[in-house]
Amino acid sequence: MSPADAHGSVMFRYGTLVISTFACLAMLMPVHAQEADLRGGFGVVLPAPGAEPEAGVDAVDGAGETADLAAAGLRGVNAGEEVEALATVDRQRPVQPFAERVRAAQRRTPAGNRAVLDDTVYAGDTLRDQPRGIRLGSFLLYPELAVGIGWTDNRANDANGTPGPSYIIAPTLRLESNWSRHSLGVNFRGSYIGYGDDAVDDDPNVTTDALLQLDLSERTQLDLDARYGLSLEDRGSAESSGTGQDVHEFGAGVALRRSLGLIGAAFSGRVDSTHYTGRDGSASEGNRDNALFTAGLRVDGQTGASFQPFVEGSGFKRRYFEQCTNPTQCADRNAVGFGLRAGLTFNGGSKLSGDLSAGWRAEHLDDPRLKVLQGLTVDGSLIWSPTRLTTVTALLGTNFAPSTISGTPGSVIYSTDLRIAHGFSDALSGEVGVGYSLRDYTGIWLKEKEARATTALTWAFSSRVALQGRYTFRRFISTTPGSGYSSNTIEAGLRFRH
Repeated sequence: MSPADAHGSVMFRYGTLVISTFACLAMLMPVHAQEADLRGGFGVVLPAPGAEPEAGVDAVDGAGETADLAAAGLRGVNAGEEVEALATVDRQRPVQPFAERVRAAQRRTPAGNRAVLDDTVYAGDTLRDQPRGIRLGSFLLYPELAVGIGWTDNRANDANGTPGPSYIIAPTLRLESNWSRHSLGVNFRGSYIGYGDDAVDDDPNVTTDALLQLDLSERTQLDLDARYGLSLEDRGSAESSGTGQDVHEFGAGVALRRSLGLIGAAFSGRVDSTHYTGRDGSASEGNRDNALFTAGLRVDGQTGASFQPFVEGSGFKRRYFEQCTNPTQCADRNAVGFGLRAGLTFNGGSKLSGDLSAGWRAEHLDDPRLKVLQGLTVDGSLIWSPTRLTTVTALLGTNFAPSTISGTPGSVIYSTDLRIAHGFSDALSGEVGVGYSLRDYTGIWLKEKEARATTALTWAFSSRVALQGRYTFRRFISTTPGSGYSSNTIEAGLRFRH
């Protein structure tokens, strides 16, 4: 890669973070004429426990719209957020904000089966500085910026990592429509962890996604979604070249949902593309770039019972951008496959919801020398609020990852975690979480495991600013000799909201 190309790659990786940071700073300035003092679901201002609503806060504008958004369900489910596992094995990602995780878990189930989690369910965040949002026509914009410093004993997150201080910049933007019929949600979350003297160890991360829901009729809904993600590949992983690879993930999908009385059906199609780029002038791994095309059908029960069954089937095709032209030197890793699963969504009232499913997935590669990438899938999520100031979330997940390692078609990744948030007061919130992931490669003896534990405190000392602190422990184990490592990270800083 030429110096010019390397410079362009750096600008591409960090440009969105710089732009969004300045946007957050601008919008975090007082804009009193645009504030919408809403009360309702997550992401808007909630009264402190036991407090009475203030007079006049129900009016959003002169038209007399009510701000009790929670009456229609969990506010924020229209954002295109996805549930992220706490332990990810092959990626270096910051911990997903608890409130975002709750919103994303709630969106996993069809709209007709979602529990109505009202404002008595704790969102895992301080209430004193709940964002009011900025009204932009029929939209509400929620800007947020976190800045801080930290220290870690393993900056590179590999077996040879060295200790050192760091700085953190993390902008967030969330846009939600306030339409009477259709809905649009856009979510951007970025972070940049820098180490000053060694840019190769710097860790950029971007998650941005959008979901447009169109109510075509009383029984028909069309969903359109798009997403982009940027993360740093874990250097300890067997997939890594050891020089650091940025992973770019693009995705787009469409789903047509139709209510048919006691059942509901959803036809979906999507494309997901993954690209790898080298860091600091190192060569990119273009032979790993691939796209996955998927079509699926899901049928849900809609009887109104607490437990609703569903079945889902999908077919897919994987294509690599660089094709294998010499079978003696490479393998043809293009593939076709299918997935089947069945499960339940459950709605135990205003404080319990979730889903659980099991199934089978198989990916047949075009090269007959490679085994079928297949295995049992187990997926699920849980949102439980045992008390008004405590919320528990749990996650089970299964992912299939292709590979260019000789002798294997890819790997199956199983992950599980548990996170608990508690509000000690309207200004003080705490969180603990543990997670575990296992990555098992097909056809070769190679396994990777990751365990992660985290704890955090947030103290909102004003209506706009909060002090945050987090400690994270990570342990990575691999059957590849010399690849295991552990890390301890401490972070502290300020969070600004509007």
